[in-house]
Amino acid sequence: MPNLAKISVENFLSLAKLDLTLAALNVLVGPNGSGKTNILKVFQFLGDVARIDLIPAIDRMGNFEEIIFRGSNRKSRTIRLHFEGMMSPHASRRALDEYTLAFWQRQFPVPRDSTPRRLVQRNETILIKRTAGRGRRITLRGGSARVAPIDPVRSQSVPGPLSVQNASTGLATLRRLGEEYEAAGVDAIAKVFENLRLFEVDVERIRRPSRLAGSTVLRSDGANLAAYLQYLSQEHRMILDQIENDVNYILPSFKAFKFTRLGGSDEAVRVDLIEDKLDGVTPLARASYGTIRAIALFAMLSDPKPPQLTCLEEVDHGLHPHALDRLVDRIREASARTQIILATHSPALVNRLHPSELVVVEREASDGSTRAIRPDTQLVSQLQDETGYGLGELWFSGTLGG
Repeated sequence: MPNLAKISVENFLSLAKLDLTLAALNVLVGPNGSGKTNILKVFQFLGDVARIDLIPAIDRMGNFEEIIFRGSNRKSRTIRLHFEGMMSPHASRRALDEYTLAFWQRQFPVPRDSTPRRLVQRNETILIKRTAGRGRRITLRGGSARVAPIDPVRSQSVPGPLSVQNASTGLATLRRLGEEYEAAGVDAIAKVFENLRLFEVDVERIRRPSRLAGSTVLRSDGANLAAYLQYLSQEHRMILDQIENDVNYILPSFKAFKFTRLGGSDEAVRVDLIEDKLDGVTPLARASYGTIRAIALFAMLSDPKPPQLTCLEEVDHGLHPHALDRLVDRIREASARTQIILATHSPALVNRLHPSELVVVEREASDGSTRAIRPDTQLVSQLQDETGYGLGELWFSGTLGG
């Protein structure tokens, strides 16, 4: 089972009420503006909450009013995020961890011409599950954090209430305490979000040489691609060989990478492409946009030590349809090592998926909210037999929507 099994979201951006079961590979497909990116931002926001706490995470997105769903039929001003999955070390399929964060903003009356005073408040519940033995429920309400057994029949000693700041979260604070507050379990849940890789390729930055320092992890924008590929050439040669094979699949003239060390105050490396029947090398800086994106994607998907959760935006952007066969193969292989949630609006990519990997994202005309639908796999198979359409054509025709 993947790390995250289910998410429920209320009043976050365009997600007025969203319930979504997650698999190892989840491909969000929908037109521009349907809300695919907003689903990815849920995970990014929780990563910020774990790293820097709730109020700074809100500030990174602007302010509370920019986060909350703005539909005219909104029934509440509380944003609620709920997650279930195998996140802590001892959770299992039969005993999933749960994390819930609800937060809202109060506004206080002030004299005319004064800046309104606003106060963010939160409630939070963390359930650390166990297949056998103890399980704990941690609740944060106002300025207090409490720990209690999930199973009240078991005799368990628990610590007394802990004073916390009214807007601080357990993800950001309890992980630094002792085991009486389930620090290891809370830390494991926080790291699912904190270590999230939201991969957005920055082609212009990749074109430049990259510093050798910090080359063992590919950055989320791919900016250190040259140094990372050289690291793989030295420490994971078989992985680099696979990447070179993948690049050759989409660029038949490609033979291998060539690395050139550059001196200066910060030692750096440049990567060039050796191409068949061409003298010299082709600098990566002169490679096409699509070629650079493909190299970066293959490198990321081949990561020997990926984070638990990987999100990708418009993964097919700039790629020839021929490249999608190999790309989808590598995405599936990578989803065995890292749970993947990616967004696309390409029927060509969707044609290469299994219906169980697809999540159709649409916008409700009545209130502008986003809904996400997993198509019925049996119905899809029946429609494909009857129409001869691929999965991408069925989605594009509107047949798979609600």
